[in-house]
Amino acid sequence: MKHILLSVALLLLSGFHSCSETNKPSEDEILNTFTVPANKGYAEPFSTNEAGVSVPVGWPETVDVVSQWTDKEKSVVWYLYQKEGVYDFYLDNEVAKGKKIAFDLNISECYDLGFNAINKKVELRGTGEYNLQFCTGITIPKTGYYRYELKPISDPANAITIRSLIFNSFKPEGQVNHTDYQSSPSVHINFSSTSPTTKKYDWLYEEIIVPEGGDPLATFYMAIGFYRGYFGIQTNSDTERRVLFSIWDSKDAENDKSINASDYVTLVDKDEATTVNSFGGEGTGGQSYVKTADWKTGKPVKFLLNVLPQKNNSVVLSAWYSVDNGPWNYVASWRAPHEKRYFDGFHSFLENYGYTNGQLRREAYYYNAWGHEAESEKWINFNKVRFSNTDGKEGQRVDYEQGVSPKYPDRFYMSSGGYTPTIKTADEMPLSVTPPQIDIKKFTERVNVALENESKYKGLLQKK
Repeated sequence: MKHILLSVALLLLSGFHSCSETNKPSEDEILNTFTVPANKGYAEPFSTNEAGVSVPVGWPETVDVVSQWTDKEKSVVWYLYQKEGVYDFYLDNEVAKGKKIAFDLNISECYDLGFNAINKKVELRGTGEYNLQFCTGITIPKTGYYRYELKPISDPANAITIRSLIFNSFKPEGQVNHTDYQSSPSVHINFSSTSPTTKKYDWLYEEIIVPEGGDPLATFYMAIGFYRGYFGIQTNSDTERRVLFSIWDSKDAENDKSINASDYVTLVDKDEATTVNSFGGEGTGGQSYVKTADWKTGKPVKFLLNVLPQKNNSVVLSAWYSVDNGPWNYVASWRAPHEKRYFDGFHSFLENYGYTNGQLRREAYYYNAWGHEAESEKWINFNKVRFSNTDGKEGQRVDYEQGVSPKYPDRFYMSSGGYTPTIKTADEMPLSVTPPQIDIKKFTERVNVALENESKYKGLLQKK
């Protein structure tokens, strides 16, 4: 708040004058002033260090200024949601005394908004104190996302701190919004069927394809989400991808003091390539993943999940995956206590689970979704979805898509990020009459082997 008040005060003192601009509105025509904290920017190009941690300029999402700018090859970029109007744009900045730093200022539309791009040189001179630098006047023709890039011409040399971007609006409908977070919205689709069904499934099946370029780091393409967990694929680093299969405890061990040993999930069996551990922060439970999973963009990844109700009021949940139509790989089996249900359907989602790289678009196709009825042994095609998402407020993160793919009418798709407009297409497609060609007997035999191996893992993830 101090920064905002000081910024406004500096604006009033500055007189908003620039000799380089002609036909500039007078200051008595200013109707509103909008302040964008500089930490709402991105360092581009996005990169990570050796530990796989994102490396922005001055960690803009967690620090209230942009600073520590030492890399001439990195720009700072802000994506702003602006309403139609006329604005003057200023930078509230401090440059070390005696220094001067030149930048290219590039302002462009994020999609077709009828905006004439602005490209100009901005030179910031050092006084050792915060100053407001007038950059340019801007006419926004249509409400939407706009991209502001500050690209170094000379070496920033860790000599600059940017506190905020200031916009004076000369039209009553003018508005400039910065988004509250720099990841991207999470989007979800909940599958159902237009075919008659008991909604009691012992097997679930789905396929995913991540298109080329739709796989930024820290993306979770969750394929099959159900009442006790989820199953999907992740981009974890520049060199690692995972298949992840997680099951929740009956109670949240971090927040429910009534939990006891009988409430925890336990490992039944796992493949040699599978790593297992406990997890928390979103409920607690058991997690299994395969680090060497070689899933690639443009290639299908298939998922198969089984639930086996037990007499002791628990269910055994088992998971397999297949990459690019190759062999099926067993991940693990978990025992979930205080449960005796079959699956009643499933949901899928797409999320950025960790990085400030929401300016990059994530996308995946979710299709060929089926449930196998336990009693009739019929495969039921899930051809209808229900949409949901996080955020979605005007002026915030509305850059997501959901529905039947415009490219592939037999696939649902979801995308998130990239500062694009919201798009929702159809929520239903024709029923498929070609069920998965799967020998269920073979997979059932593997579950039986898992039950025989259960004693080997007793107490492996024991909690107190």
